[in-house]
Amino acid sequence: MKKINFVVLAVITFLATACFKDTSVVFDKSLVEFALTVRSTPALGKTYPLINVAKGASIETTINLVAAQRPNPETIKYSVDTKESTAQEGVHYVLADGGNIIIAANSSFGTTKIETKNVANADVTLVLVLEGNETIKPSENYKRIGFRIR
Repeated sequence: MKKINFVVLAVITFLATACFKDTSVVFDKSLVEFALTVRSTPALGKTYPLINVAKGASIETTINLVAAQRPNPETIKYSVDTKESTAQEGVHYVLADGGNIIIAANSSFGTTKIETKNVANADVTLVLVLEGNETIKPSENYKRIGFRIR
């Protein structure tokens, strides 16, 4: 009787687990995101945070690669959202890398630097948007970051 119960239990277990999907691939996309956007709360009425920055300061922000590290360096493009930004390039800020962030080979992070200018009576907003590249796309939830230059 015990042998029959064991055989029935083994058959039921085999049949139940044979229907499970293959879960070996959990996430197979390659995304980039602003690290500060992931860690910060969005501003009121916005989908991204607004970080206060003093005029004349350097802004250094990091992006995360949400995927396996690449054996070769990756160039990730970003741009200024002209609809959301009130800051003007050359007047209020300068993009030190021309809108390209390099993620080094075998790394998960890249850093960009923006130099702000000390313009009197200027209280402006600068919003950056990740564009990605041919193989790495921006994360829809974390592709924007804003800076209030005061």
